[in-house]
Amino acid sequence: MEAQNRTEYTNFMLKSENSEAVTKQFLAKAKEDFRVTKLPVFEAYIGIGNLFMAKHTGNVFSKMSYFTDGKGYLDSAISKSPGSLEIRFLRYTTQVEMPSFLGYNKNISEDKKFILDHYKESQDAVLVAQIRHFLKI
Repeated sequence: MEAQNRTEYTNFMLKSENSEAVTKQFLAKAKEDFRVTKLPVFEAYIGIGNLFMAKHTGNVFSKMSYFTDGKGYLDSAISKSPGSLEIRFLRYTTQVEMPSFLGYNKNISEDKKFILDHYKESQDAVLVAQIRHFLKI
């Protein structure tokens, strides 16, 4: 993904943390980008958007539905593009931040190893900076 797009998606994610309205915009953009390009990275962002929606809804059944959909999209994106540093980083950061009782934490070690083994090879300075910041390396 181009750095400009990644910056836009990063800003959406930061603002989505505290805003259902922004999360809905973020999810709509990810769905449209995926519809147009079919790139797994946008499928991963649909997953992230759904996980944010789970945070914002008050209905327990809706929370579970958004959560299930979110992890499904994220894992599907990885199955389509297992060598994508960006998608692996998205899943890693999601699972690290996810409450453990939800059980969505099975890939933390695997993803962290993949990230540490491959981030130095990336030509994407924005992604590398995000990884270094998050992992404090």
